[in-house]
Amino acid sequence: MTAASLDLELLHRLLDVPEHEGPYRLVRRAQQTSGTLAQLIVSLAVGEGTEPGSGSRDLLERARSRAARYAELRSALADRPGIVTVKGPSLARHYPPDVRRPVGDLDLVAHDEDQLWSAVLTLCSLGGEPEELSLFFADGRLHVMLAVLWPSPDPLMEEEIRVELCTAAFCGDFATVPVRPELPEDHVLADLLSVAEERFQRPFHAKDAVDLLMLLDSGALKPTAVADAAATCLLAPELVELLDLLSAAVVHPQAEPLRRALAAPAAAERARRTAAALPRPEPDRSVTARLASGRPVWGMPLTQTVRTGERCVLEHRDDMTLARTPVGDFLLVAGELVPPELHAAALATVTNEEARP
Repeated sequence: MTAASLDLELLHRLLDVPEHEGPYRLVRRAQQTSGTLAQLIVSLAVGEGTEPGSGSRDLLERARSRAARYAELRSALADRPGIVTVKGPSLARHYPPDVRRPVGDLDLVAHDEDQLWSAVLTLCSLGGEPEELSLFFADGRLHVMLAVLWPSPDPLMEEEIRVELCTAAFCGDFATVPVRPELPEDHVLADLLSVAEERFQRPFHAKDAVDLLMLLDSGALKPTAVADAAATCLLAPELVELLDLLSAAVVHPQAEPLRRALAAPAAAERARRTAAALPRPEPDRSVTARLASGRPVWGMPLTQTVRTGERCVLEHRDDMTLARTPVGDFLLVAGELVPPELHAAALATVTNEEARP
């Protein structure tokens, strides 16, 4: 292992691809690991002197265009208070200027529900469609998570443009790790802990390790401040795991001080989770029971209707629960399987109401 350096050699180690197999195998492994990680590999290779072909140039141009589109959407929300961007663009500023941080979606945290819906209405006015709604109760209030989507600029090669908004900074696993609504005030800490929070959705991989490396290189991570924030946000074990991933590939002078600072809060959080992991009966499959238990429910879009000045209102009927939101109506469901007749009945209900004079 060598001193910290963001180069192809490091990515070979992080992705466990022998160097003699060359950049093609590295790109292939990156594509298998994450849909956008190849952008990083190709930009590094070009920066190290590899002459790009048409496919590589197109990949980098699509990544540049996608990042520019997200910058436009962020600018459209610049006058909306209480909306914070985490990960993506704010992490990218720590990367070398000629290196492309993988561009996937745009993650926004809203201070409260009013601010979330204000931002969503702006995004919808720019052609976005609200597609994926999740609701859950925590800290005595309803929290909203919503994805606003635009068609992919190249449906055969990349996913749709996607902005995800949530009124909670960290959602945890809805079991031993509860919802933590607030972001740290320090934006670097907010970005770092948002990367750590990804562990509840998927295993860490090379992109996460490189994000950590870039933050370590920036000098902005103070071990005591990181440990305090990780303890408050219950994310010290995830940060230790991420440190382990990076340290298996590269030695960084800031890694060991950070590991020492995280040791005590990580041990305490593991012990807390063990104590909290008591048998917890799964609630019945009703929406109301899941919401009452603190677990999330999901919304199936029914209609798109702008209702300015409103929040999300839950409407419970005998056989269904509807979410009436400022951007349309959703059928709330507690699981992946939804009876077609239930969806048809919900759609008929809201459609008939809209048809009334």
